Amino acid sequence: MTVNGSHDDAGGTGPALLVFGADGRLADWTPASAARPGLAGHLTAGLPVTDVTALLTAGPEGNAVLERTVSQLSGGGAVWLLRASSCSSDAAKPAAQRMPDPADRLFAAASHDLRQPLAALSLLIGTLDGRLDGRPEEGRGGGTGRAGRDLLHSMAQAVESMRSMVDGHFDLVRLESGLIEPDIRTHAVNGVLMRLALEVAPRFADRGLRFTVMPCSAMVRTDSALLERLLHGLVANALRGTVRGRVLLGCRMHGDRLRIEVWDSGRGLSPQRLAGLRTELAKPVGEGAGTLGLDLTLVRGLARKLGLGLEICAEEGRGTVFAVLVPLSVEAADQGTDAPGREDAAPQAPDSGATDISRTRILVIEDDAMVLAALEALLGQWGCSVVGADSYDMAVERIGPVPGSFDLIISDLRLKGAANGIVAIRQIAKLFDRPVPGMILTGDTDPKRLREARLSGYPLLHKPVAPLALRAAVVRLLGHDPL
Repeated sequence: MTVNGSHDDAGGTGPALLVFGADGRLADWTPASAARPGLAGHLTAGLPVTDVTALLTAGPEGNAVLERTVSQLSGGGAVWLLRASSCSSDAAKPAAQRMPDPADRLFAAASHDLRQPLAALSLLIGTLDGRLDGRPEEGRGGGTGRAGRDLLHSMAQAVESMRSMVDGHFDLVRLESGLIEPDIRTHAVNGVLMRLALEVAPRFADRGLRFTVMPCSAMVRTDSALLERLLHGLVANALRGTVRGRVLLGCRMHGDRLRIEVWDSGRGLSPQRLAGLRTELAKPVGEGAGTLGLDLTLVRGLARKLGLGLEICAEEGRGTVFAVLVPLSVEAADQGTDAPGREDAAPQAPDSGATDISRTRILVIEDDAMVLAALEALLGQWGCSVVGADSYDMAVERIGPVPGSFDLIISDLRLKGAANGIVAIRQIAKLFDRPVPGMILTGDTDPKRLREARLSGYPLLHKPVAPLALRAAVVRLLGHDPL
């Protein structure tokens, strides 16, 4: 094996090896590895190990049928040996584990690209809404100004609906293809609840509904990202069926499990419909999607994948309660939770709209020109001073040899060049004479990339993000909000 796969290794028939240096970047590879699906044409010296992993996952073989043997080098670094697993033949797979049809795979592959224009559109709608609020009413009785805002709100709801469908379809494809593998750890459930509240609260406000989240101090054993996605599906289902009143998210102890409940004041269900829904929820994954709808189909699949209990109670005309039963960790033995019946303990979503963030200086790193322009417009609408760049290198160039003071760095996860958003924020923050908070804004859906982003310690928002959710996150990072 020689540098960068240049050795003529019998037409690439030798072992497929990847060599990584102590810095976690690709240093060498064999022709056989360069011919692997997903890697062909993409291997370059200095490629981060996370990017190589993402390329392998995205390839037609994927991690489900590819074995990696990792050998650590004495001087630091590692060697990966890639080979197809013994069960890589599609014919050898059970029917339930086979990949979906090419249309589904194409949709999954395009998911990141679909999110980019949706993200830009959502941010631009928020910018235009802010500008309309500053205009005097026109026409008789202020009709033009009010009609314009009503139209914008309808557009924003349509964009949010599109985003939810893109997320749901993508996650369902990954789930039914066996590409989602839970990362079971101990987590504070309150973090999941607060992130969910931040994301969905603006949708309830637009509908004139109340969304209440009860605090919970319990620790649970599960995959926090998948649990959050499951609860998002239940909340979205409750929002769809609630015309007036509120939706409440709270927890109760239930033996050695935590019962997370979503209550709504919607139409409820007749006994016959309730029995039918329970039957559909008990069916195997892959059946009954047309009856359950996208959100509940995904909820059912994620509950099965995580080994969680799923229950439903409803009464016609009085609303519905969905409950997810999650294993408590041993740390939760002596910790209590607040039950959904206690109104006085319920925190409301922070009202960050009245918080002044003007004169805030923000560095934005985003490699999609549409999204970068939309972020600059929205942040500028709020009175922020914005410096934009499409890569780490451009950001360093824009900052200049004598860096000025920045209050916040917002970066996409995937960027042009070798540095991703996490590396970019960390390295750029070192250039300043005081700590600068950072935030990751991404349309990526790869579980390994998202796990890396969450472990980085930086807050993570998913594109397309609602303008109010973005503003609330900015307010919190700037230290203006105690939440």
